[in-house]
Amino acid sequence: MSVLSEAIPSRVRALRMEKGWSLAELAERAGTTASQIMKLEKSQRRLDLAWIERLAAAFEISGGELLGNAPQYPVHPFMIPLIGDIAAGNWMEAVQQNPEMIFSPVDDLSDKAFALRTKGDSMDKIIPDGGYVVIDPTDAELREGKVYAVMNSDGETTIKRFRSDPARLEPCSNNPEHQPISLGREQFVVLGQAKGAFVPL
Repeated sequence: MSVLSEAIPSRVRALRMEKGWSLAELAERAGTTASQIMKLEKSQRRLDLAWIERLAAAFEISGGELLGNAPQYPVHPFMIPLIGDIAAGNWMEAVQQNPEMIFSPVDDLSDKAFALRTKGDSMDKIIPDGGYVVIDPTDAELREGKVYAVMNSDGETTIKRFRSDPARLEPCSNNPEHQPISLGREQFVVLGQAKGAFVPL
């Protein structure tokens, strides 16, 4: 298993090849040099939040699409890839596993949707510990009351409900120890909106 952000270099190269761009062409679009792109693709340079946002803009996709969807996943109308774990609690290192295809009870998803397994009880009123949450990375605009998977600049992830006044990511938990995360203190990228959750039988 590996950190999700470690999977991005191959994703960057795959997207570049798909577009037919050279290292120099991607570098120009991302406002950097070909040697920096080469280092990123070879995992010789750390992919922090600034790089994720810069590369996503160059490819004209969201940061969530860059992080959350790999081109080799097969598309099936009722199946989505389960790609790893996400914290339902404090920030946690994002863990990726070899994707397995699982049945999604949620319809009307983009073909980039994926599932994550929750670890923790900060969202147990709507997503039980060990439950699966379906994420759509094409829907990343923060809206009041919706639930989002997010990643901070250290490559750690969590899932929380967005509240706008004041702007915060809020737990939905029976455990009073979980506290909201105030927005503005810490940079993060939205991986996508949660479209549904379920417990595997």
